[in-house]
Order: sequence, then C-alpha cells, then structure tokens
Amino acid sequence: MIKNKEKIIGEKAEKITQIVRQYVEGIDTLSETEDFTIDSIESRWSALDEHTKEVYRELNDEIIDQVNEKEIIRTKKENMKERE
Repeated sequence: MIKNKEKIIGEKAEKITQIVRQYVEGIDTLSETEDFTIDSIESRWSALDEHTKEVYRELNDEIIDQVNEKEIIRTKKENMKERE
C-alpha cells in the first residue's frame, strides 16, 4: 500500500500543470515574434518533454519510497519458494 498517495498525486499534478502552463504561455508569447519557427517550437517541446519526464521520475521514486517494503519482501519470498 502506498502511503500519502493523495498528497503525492496532488503535488505531481500541480507540477505538471505548471510545466504545461509555462509551455503554453511560452508558445503563445513566441507566436507573436519573428522567432516563431518549427525549430523554436521543437526546442520548447523537447524542454517540455524533459521537464515532465523529471516529474514522472520523482513520482516513481516517491511511490517506491512510500510502499510498504515488508509486503514487497514477503511477496518476493513467496515467489522464490514457488520457483524451487
């Protein structure tokens, strides 16, 4: 069971929302300039991808930290016994 599940979900959802908002605002601002090119959009898209991947990495790390390790170990031991 994951402890603090709702807190983790809320925090990560807020981070993703902020990242998306910054991306959209950045593209909107860029669209009003002469620098609005496919390359500039792709560059910002790449940055968006990296930022969201980082949030997902954080999410996974936090979930693993909150999981009841005793249950995981018990399950692993049961699986090992079945293989013998």
